Amino acid sequence: MTLNSETIGILGLVLMLVLMFIRVPLAFSFLISGLVGLIFITTFQTAVNAFSFMPYNQATNYILACLPMFILLGLIIGESRIGQSLYAVAYKWIGRLPGSLAIASLMAIALFSAVSGSSLASIATFAPIAYPEMRRFNYDKALAAGALCVGATMDIMIPPSLPMIFYCMLTDASIGHMFLAGFIPGILEFLIFTILITIMVKIKPSLAPRSTDVFTFKEKIKSSKDIGPIVIIFLAMFGGMYAGVFTPTEAGAVGAICCFIVVLITKTMKKPFQGLLTALKQTVKTSGTIIIVVVGAMIFNSFIAMSGVATHLSDWIISLGITKIGFLVIVFLLYIILGALMDEVSMVVLTVPFYMPAINALGIDIIWFGILIIMAWQLGMVLPPVGMMAFVGQKIIRDPSIWTVYKGCLPFAAALMIIEALIIAFPELVLFLPNTMIGK
Repeated sequence: MTLNSETIGILGLVLMLVLMFIRVPLAFSFLISGLVGLIFITTFQTAVNAFSFMPYNQATNYILACLPMFILLGLIIGESRIGQSLYAVAYKWIGRLPGSLAIASLMAIALFSAVSGSSLASIATFAPIAYPEMRRFNYDKALAAGALCVGATMDIMIPPSLPMIFYCMLTDASIGHMFLAGFIPGILEFLIFTILITIMVKIKPSLAPRSTDVFTFKEKIKSSKDIGPIVIIFLAMFGGMYAGVFTPTEAGAVGAICCFIVVLITKTMKKPFQGLLTALKQTVKTSGTIIIVVVGAMIFNSFIAMSGVATHLSDWIISLGITKIGFLVIVFLLYIILGALMDEVSMVVLTVPFYMPAINALGIDIIWFGILIIMAWQLGMVLPPVGMMAFVGQKIIRDPSIWTVYKGCLPFAAALMIIEALIIAFPELVLFLPNTMIGK
């Protein structure tokens, strides 16, 4: 019996999922299923020829070149004391507000996110600082843990964002436009989370007893200088990128260099050159791991494209008469489920190629769609049964049970759904800044 290409495509997808669930490393799950699929669709020699040049072509992709720079930037920040300084500044300015410590944590994470691209970096930096401080003032465990875990997911919305880089690589969208598109939704997340905390504490003051620390206006102004390093790095990267002075790839290099210079000048790293060496080593390891996953995923996606499965899926969706909103709701729900099973990088390289034909056929803006699915990933990362960020946060702070962490995340997850609805209703929240970019 001869199998048609679409059947082979479906069988290849099943093989990839089976390999993934029996804990074969993700890169090899993609690679094995993609290579076997190409052999069955074409010939052994054709598949081997494709395999001989694909890894090099994908690993040297110009868009992917910015990945190590943004990773290095975040790691240099992580090696320094900048995270502690951000939290201290935020606390001094809003320390007397209801739920001030939780809000200060969100503010510090939002500022940190403007020069970092990883949610894991945010939770690892701020959970050990902020959670003990909130517990010292008898904050509710669920509120403290939930604010930190959901707050850390802002790091993939506020640029630079690693998932945004992969999304642009797969869709040929502009990284500069994608980065700018994330700012307003990211700010909106911080504001609505802040309002949510204030309302919760007003209704039930025992959730977050008020701080007894009092800071003078002079002390607040003096502490603000500690935000300087982040502001300098941010303006160097995004100011130049927005003005069209350099590309997003070059912006990553500029940010990493500025970061190290600022760290040296401000002396926020005890042993700067040792810290730089540690950051460089970790950058090589992390970038290498991610690039291997990307190479495997692109081989698998080439197989899927040749099989016609994605196009057939798109034609089927169109034939059902599903509207843009209906399609977005289905994708949104799917990503919430996937977010509980895998990290954001794996989700984007696995799923986006399947959606692209339908996105194009339905006339959905690529940048707008990218922001919507990133927010869906944020939700999936904190919801049970396997929300990755909730588990990581619980491992770091250890005090509350995983179910307490989930309980704390739920109100913020509801707020994210409201923001998602606002962005669907008002696309300009996403598209305004990209449309004003110089040299777009």
